[in-house]
Amino acid sequence: MAETPRYAHFVALLFLGSMFLILVCALIAIVAAISKARRVANLASAGAAIVAASYAALLFGVALTSSNTTLSPGDRKYFCEADCHIAYTIDSVRDAATLGSETKPISARGRFLVVRLKTWFDQHSIAPFRGNDPLTPNPRRVSVMDNRGRYFFPVTQAAAALGADSAPLNRPLGPGESYFTTFVFDLPADSRDAKLLISDVDPITRLLVGHENSPLHGKIYLSLQPGSSSASGTQ
Repeated sequence: MAETPRYAHFVALLFLGSMFLILVCALIAIVAAISKARRVANLASAGAAIVAASYAALLFGVALTSSNTTLSPGDRKYFCEADCHIAYTIDSVRDAATLGSETKPISARGRFLVVRLKTWFDQHSIAPFRGNDPLTPNPRRVSVMDNRGRYFFPVTQAAAALGADSAPLNRPLGPGESYFTTFVFDLPADSRDAKLLISDVDPITRLLVGHENSPLHGKIYLSLQPGSSSASGTQ
C-alpha cells in the first residue's frame, strides 16, 4: 500500500499554520506601513518572507526526494481525507476489441482497456469518537499512462455500452463500505505497460508537503495486468 500525503494531519496543520503566520505578518506589515512604523513593517515583511521561503523549501525538498511508485495488482492506494482514509485497488482488468451489443457494437480505435476499480472506506483509519457517519470522497481524476508517457482518459460512451453496475467515485461511503466503478480506455495498438493514476483535483493539494500533486513529486500508480478477469471480446 501507499498513501498520499503521508502524515496527513501533520501536513494539514503545517500548511494552515504557515499560511496563518504569513497572513499575520502581512497584516502587521500593512498596519505598520500605514502607521509609518517602518522598522516594524520591515520585520513583519521579513518574517512573512522567511516563513514562505521555508515552506517552499520543504515542499520542493520532500518532492525531490520522492520517486514514482507502481503498486502491484491487489495493492491499495490510500488518499488521506480529513478524518479517514479512502483506499483504491484494481479489481479486474481486461482487453476488448469491441464493446456493446452485437447489433450496435462500439469498436476501439486501438484496443479497449476495461478497468474495474474498487473504492473502500477503511474503517480502521478513523478515531473511535468519529462515529459511523458516511463520507463523500473528494473529487478524483482517473487516467492511464502507457510506456511512452502518454495519458489517456475514460471513454464515457464505451463505458455506458457495457451496461455494468458502475458507481460514481463520489458516492458516499460508510466506514467499511465499498463499491465498484468501471472505466473504459481506448488505447493505441502500440501502447504497452499501462498503469492507472487516480489523482486529487483540488488545486490546494499542489501546496501540501508530501502530496503527489505537489510540484516535482513522484506519482503513485496502480499496475494494470490484462487478463485477470473474463476473456477479452465483445460484451
